[in-house]
Amino acid sequence: MKGAEGLTGYCKSCGTPLDRAVVREVRHYEDARLLEVTCGRCEHKFLAISMQMRLDAIGMDDVADAAEQLATAQSLSDLFAPGDLFDAS
Repeated sequence: MKGAEGLTGYCKSCGTPLDRAVVREVRHYEDARLLEVTCGRCEHKFLAISMQMRLDAIGMDDVADAAEQLATAQSLSDLFAPGDLFDAS
């Protein structure tokens, strides 16, 4: 999964900007891409079609690094930088 740097708009459920969402490319054909978008705040999921945004593919090394981080994490703050977590206060 990669970030949604090129995604614009807001989550319909909670109003969070979608540039903070997590995006997973489900399928692609030529320049059209089917994306699964997950809101960074409320975790609402929906599908979107992109005709321009290109996502960088992850490799086996990325998966191994993520698995190691998940195995040693004790809380979300171990996985994300302070600015990446949403503060509801």
